[in-house]
Amino acid sequence: MIMSYPLFHPSCGRALASALSGAEFAAEFPREGPLVEFKEGVSRDRIAEAAVAFSNADGGVVLLGVTDDGVVRGVDLGADGETRLRNSLGQVRDLGPHHIHRLVVEGRTVVAIRVGRRRDGFAQLASGAVKERRGASNHTLLGAELSDFIARRFVRTVEAAPTALRPDAIDPTLAGELSGAWQWPVSPGAPQPDLLDRLRDSGFLVHNGDGDRLSVAGALYLLADPAGVLGKPFVEVFRYRSGALDYDRRAEFRGPLQRQIEAAVDFVLDELGFDLVLLGVLRHELHRLPRVVLREAIANAVAHRSYAPTAAAEAVRIEIRSDRVVVRSPGGLPDGVSLDLLALRSVPRNVLLIRTLRFFGIAEDAGRGIRLMRDHMALNLMAPPRFEADDSSVTVTLRLGSEAAPPERAWLARTLSSEASGALRPHSVGDLGGIHDGTEGRDARVLLEVARGETLTNGHVRRLLDVDTAEARAALRRLRDRGLVQQRGTGSGATYVLAPHLEGVEGPGGAHVRPADPGEAVMALAREGLVTNEAVRNRTGLDRVAALRVLNALVAAGRLERRGTRRGSYYVLPESPAAGQ
Repeated sequence: MIMSYPLFHPSCGRALASALSGAEFAAEFPREGPLVEFKEGVSRDRIAEAAVAFSNADGGVVLLGVTDDGVVRGVDLGADGETRLRNSLGQVRDLGPHHIHRLVVEGRTVVAIRVGRRRDGFAQLASGAVKERRGASNHTLLGAELSDFIARRFVRTVEAAPTALRPDAIDPTLAGELSGAWQWPVSPGAPQPDLLDRLRDSGFLVHNGDGDRLSVAGALYLLADPAGVLGKPFVEVFRYRSGALDYDRRAEFRGPLQRQIEAAVDFVLDELGFDLVLLGVLRHELHRLPRVVLREAIANAVAHRSYAPTAAAEAVRIEIRSDRVVVRSPGGLPDGVSLDLLALRSVPRNVLLIRTLRFFGIAEDAGRGIRLMRDHMALNLMAPPRFEADDSSVTVTLRLGSEAAPPERAWLARTLSSEASGALRPHSVGDLGGIHDGTEGRDARVLLEVARGETLTNGHVRRLLDVDTAEARAALRRLRDRGLVQQRGTGSGATYVLAPHLEGVEGPGGAHVRPADPGEAVMALAREGLVTNEAVRNRTGLDRVAALRVLNALVAAGRLERRGTRRGSYYVLPESPAAGQ
């Protein structure tokens, strides 16, 4: 999600206002949140807590004279009130950069305390307490949370190390992309002084003796080909045919991180192909691996890999196998992280890299990525991702294949994305969900069972999901409350069937659910003109070998004629004018 900075935030970049109307203030500060806190009074302790919390997160704005629900009451600091406020903030240990600004709203004075993010170390209250802004709260860090926080703050990562490149090596187009992701208001063209200041503040530029140099992170986002200075900071993809020991295709994806990730995702999904399903008159293309899962796996591998010289000779490696996709990231797990805690603790090796990918909308927030991958695989009734790690690498294996047939997956996606009223809407079924608590995958499994014609009981669901009575009851009630199943009876005698408004709608048992015939799709393509293997793959979602199998079958049946050889082969209708070319 792209960061949007409010007025007075140190990273906002807009001119500071000295007066706002009530409507303008409400539009700018609609509520408290990760970057804004309201304070009706001038409690020095509460103000110090908010300043510490903002310093240890992404910075923020404390607005004095505003109630918790955003009503401007105004505040009077008195003759020496601002001095006392500054002295109070001065007692905070290692507070981030901060400034005090006065604002008039409809004749009432509001005091805005602008607090910047502390780049090195962390801020503490005079008592020694450490707080971090989370949502609209100032969270006190204790125990393991505090240990993880300190580890993140004091680790000196390779991403911050200087390269030999000066700012004039920056690609202006990429600078514009980065500015857009971080929401910096920067003029187009060559890097401007204000952009250079922001790159320094964020860590993309570092001072190194005789001037500024691009950091490793800066090179990875601001150079057209970072491989020129950083070894192999790119993605390699290898395709293996079923049972083959050697790969038969290899591709490299270079460039800035955000581009190489998206290009690698597109390539892998294209190689895997998709299942083409018709639900009534609607055509659905189901990726054989959910895009959101693959993208998160590759983004994590790129952002969390080691860029140290010892790992620079290796690229992120992706293997496409007949039954799985394997993503290998150079470098072991960061200190303090083990496989069993991988989804619970977030101690990223490259904080700036992963943060920037989040701003580009390519990676999930800290601690959510692995859970999202597991949830989406479960919702597609696919095996959970398997993680392995040693001293040299971290690997995630994504198994292909689902317990549900393609028409069933399409129906589930369409149904689970609908309102409880039962009004079904078309849905992109390559990625199901919008889920983060793990229940949606279990609900999909239960819904599929009832859609196949089963009448469910609590005992049936317990055996199906391997859960206790309470969890089985909760799953059935969720589906009932969403209007997807109907309950008959009560208590221990309750049974559940498919909701009446879904009966007769295209579904797992419906006559209208059928896989599209790839042969007929190819014949329709042939009636449009020349047919190539690539055109068949694009039309049907088949991989190269499967597309060739369909073409050969049509040639053997006399429905198509082959012309050309090897890569130059194409296919035409028999006796068509094109056949003699």
